[in-house]
Amino acid sequence: MTLGARSRRTTIRTDRPGGGANRRRLPILFGAVLVDLIGFGIILPLLPFYAERFGGAGIEVGLLVTVYSLIQLFMAPTWGRLSDRFGRRPILIVGLVGSAISYVVFAYAGSLTMLFVARILGGFGGSTIPVAEAYITDVTPPEKRAGNLGLIGAAFGLGFTVGPALGGITSAISIEAPGLLAAGLCGTNALVAFFFLPESTGTRPPARDSRSRRRLGYLSDMARDPRTLGVLAVYFFFSVAWAVLQPTLSLFGAQRFQLDALQVGYLFAFLGLVSALMQGLLVRRIVPIIGEARLTRLCGLPFVLGLLAIAFSSSLGMLLTGLFLLAVGYGGVVPSVLGLLSRLVPDNVQGGALGVGQSVGSLARIAGPFAAGVAFDFLGPGSPYLLGAVVAAGAALISLGLVQPTAEAVELAESGA
Repeated sequence: MTLGARSRRTTIRTDRPGGGANRRRLPILFGAVLVDLIGFGIILPLLPFYAERFGGAGIEVGLLVTVYSLIQLFMAPTWGRLSDRFGRRPILIVGLVGSAISYVVFAYAGSLTMLFVARILGGFGGSTIPVAEAYITDVTPPEKRAGNLGLIGAAFGLGFTVGPALGGITSAISIEAPGLLAAGLCGTNALVAFFFLPESTGTRPPARDSRSRRRLGYLSDMARDPRTLGVLAVYFFFSVAWAVLQPTLSLFGAQRFQLDALQVGYLFAFLGLVSALMQGLLVRRIVPIIGEARLTRLCGLPFVLGLLAIAFSSSLGMLLTGLFLLAVGYGGVVPSVLGLLSRLVPDNVQGGALGVGQSVGSLARIAGPFAAGVAFDFLGPGSPYLLGAVVAAGAALISLGLVQPTAEAVELAESGA
């Protein structure tokens, strides 16, 4: 039995707030995610220096990055399912509090072991992104979900633009200052969410009956439904291709163009800003016209061309062009595939389904950087981007099989008919 067949036999709440209510809720939710990601951006560039302070080498730095994604790999679906059961708001607040605690531990870490403890706690707290995505699907009609899910991507881009700058500034004050700033931002954000963010009307605490077992059944059906498998495969391979950039761009810029850390920081800021504009502004205008499936296919071309341009760049202009194309491609792909995923599952399993998507992304962020590092060391500085282009081309080919849900099919699935 397919996921779609089961969804038609399930009664799903479809009452969503009107446009005015959404305009009040979404900015608060966007702010919550943005501040959390700014805190993450504050810490990430400082990890190598903190690890070195306690005698860590490159492998320890790599593990500090990897352990965060490993925790998210397992926790994202768990938080998502819990939010389906108990509501989005309490899980979001718990995640913000958990992130705040992890940053305090980071600020006062006196050993490499405590740094790992901080990253593990941060992985738990930072695994609630699919809960925020599920909140958006609760209060957004299907045809507008990709555009509003782009707000999460925009928050990622802005967080990685603003966060590293704040980390550099506050690190000059004291060794504890960056972590305490990140903790303060997340703690304040938790209070704002507690007092001002209402529960989404698409979520209600269910009784402990067979409905909980049916939810797990729907999620297991995702592994057998070719539509959701196709969407998840596209998301995974595009995410792997994007992730090759994270551990190698600094080394690539230094070797090929003699760029220092500050100049590479500008490249990351440029990448994040373009991606944020694409996801936060353009996707919400394009998707209602051409649909998520077509936009995913269209964005595959700049994605691949961007990676190729970076790999063969012989000037800063060509490098910036490649980064621009890559950011446009990635910025269009991510909210589109997540929007498709949200339209293929019933409303009462949105958290769990998007949590599975987050786990797929976490797995990609483990595989991509590892493969990129090996390629850089053994095949040369341009090889990670050639590898990424091949993977992205494969994702683009898979995306040709994506089917845009029709309005009638979405309405039928949501009505429980």
